[in-house]
Amino acid sequence: MSDPAPTCGAMPKSDSASAGGRSAAFSAELRALRAEVRRLRLALPAPPAVPEPGGEDWVARLPHHATATYATRPLSAIQRLVIHHSALPAEVGAVQIARYHVEQRGWPGIGYHYFVTAAGVILRTNALETVCYHTRRDNASSVGICLAGYFDDQPPAEAQLEATAALVAHLCGRLRLYAALGGVIGHSELASVRCPGAQWQKGARWRNQLVDRVGQMQEAARLRRQRAIGHYVLFADGDEPDAVWDAARAYVRRFRPTCGFSVEAARHAEFVTIVGDESAIPPAVEDELRLAGCIVERITAGDATALKALLDQMAENGQRFWTITL
Repeated sequence: MSDPAPTCGAMPKSDSASAGGRSAAFSAELRALRAEVRRLRLALPAPPAVPEPGGEDWVARLPHHATATYATRPLSAIQRLVIHHSALPAEVGAVQIARYHVEQRGWPGIGYHYFVTAAGVILRTNALETVCYHTRRDNASSVGICLAGYFDDQPPAEAQLEATAALVAHLCGRLRLYAALGGVIGHSELASVRCPGAQWQKGARWRNQLVDRVGQMQEAARLRRQRAIGHYVLFADGDEPDAVWDAARAYVRRFRPTCGFSVEAARHAEFVTIVGDESAIPPAVEDELRLAGCIVERITAGDATALKALLDQMAENGQRFWTITL
């Protein structure tokens, strides 16, 4: 956990001016390099869009300072994702860390944008537009992702690493960042700290594991883009298909998905929306479609009237998916 501003010792006045000149020159050079990085980044093909992984929004649930507030920035200012560990026992959660940041350091709120628990639950703790305090120098151009735990002796558990990779893959697509080209770094690569632990670049080298897994998820997304069907709506072939079709009429007219009752056809789609509860279309079908590489969501409602109201609302709002975020 880092203070937003560096601490400096006093220096003689004779050295102060020359140090100030060097600092100004360094800052100008850094700005020029960042501008060149942005130019080169925009020249590359865009990373594939990976759906946002499931998680919980904890922004309003965490302690905040009574008066201090974080600055904000446009998403275009973000150039990298910075990985941290909490350097605490994994059971110490986001609330305790936020309380420490606010009450002991006087920060506006927790210093991270995301917090990933040991079980792999992703908590959103600040909006991406927030310039929160997680590094000393690059707060304005980075996103802070903190994993619960201390990774000097061992890397994160599989569930935690997998959740982090899913989050990073999504953010890379959303923010046009390249994990293997410096878009994802550890805190220790920006400052003289051990965070996110000795296993990050040595030992288990879980930095490489993370970047490799992100690449696999992006490649899977790229392959899905090549599927024969973009979006398939899978209906249950039950006793009242006419009522369900009628309920989906406005939705289908708005988004023009491929519709039908065939699980085999749905296997060839990038996205599958299952309409019906688990008694109509069992969970095994959902698992089968995911194993086939589809991105799947299920839409249920109490009856045909409630289903129609939900799908009409989605059509009116231009919301093709209920739970999938691209």
